[in-house]
Amino acid sequence: MQVPPANSKEAPFSSYGGRRRISLTNNKEDNIVKIIQDVRPEFRVLIVDRDSMSSDVLAKVLVSHCRCEAVAIQSVHLLPALSAAEVDLVVVGADLNGEIGTGFDLAYKVSCAHPNIGLVLLLNRSTSESVIHAFRSGARGVFSRQQPTSEFLDCVEDVRRGLIWAGREETYSLLKAFRNIPAPNLFTTNDSPTLTARELEVVRCAAEGKTNRVIAKDLGVSEHTVKNHLFRAFEKLGVSSRVELLFYLTFRGHTFSPTKSEGED
Repeated sequence: MQVPPANSKEAPFSSYGGRRRISLTNNKEDNIVKIIQDVRPEFRVLIVDRDSMSSDVLAKVLVSHCRCEAVAIQSVHLLPALSAAEVDLVVVGADLNGEIGTGFDLAYKVSCAHPNIGLVLLLNRSTSESVIHAFRSGARGVFSRQQPTSEFLDCVEDVRRGLIWAGREETYSLLKAFRNIPAPNLFTTNDSPTLTARELEVVRCAAEGKTNRVIAKDLGVSEHTVKNHLFRAFEKLGVSSRVELLFYLTFRGHTFSPTKSEGED
């Protein structure tokens, strides 16, 4: 598929439809109902896999099973296309070896330049190293090619809704890696820090892999409020990132004592 120039606002989705239109004409005599609809895809996906054939196959699978618009694209065109068009999710093959590096390299560049775009990395084989490398590269979903198509669709749907997705083997690899990491000194104290009720709520949502935007929507607050709660919780817990937060929850077993402070929203 030829990709339109990067300076085109429609690239690479030139056939993107408008909102759904439904026109009903009800004739009581012959009971005729006419429905005309122009269906607008719910989300847009760009796919960069190890070769054009594999990318096209994945695009067809998504279009067939999801209400989305999916386009296969070459790795060298991905970043310009993301700057030129509205894209909700990117799928990248980890074994890609293009002009701008491996799939992990490309994923990292996408996550840095467009942190709000969902990113799924495809692995040929899941190992602890590859799974951890994938998430460190900015992936929000890690999918092994040995898994069924239905799970790939689940992965895409969850990631595009702002969730974190990993298959059974990938999750096991992460848990195994966590168990093998010695607990930092800051976790040795027996006194658990006290979080407010809202801080505890936000922390638990963050530990589930939800983004600040999703947490804000779920709790009915602003993203700025979520960031403030996380910042205060991180200070109290002695952590500086969500990864360290996950370690903390794992080692502590979710044992927090929430309190209510005055003026808390």
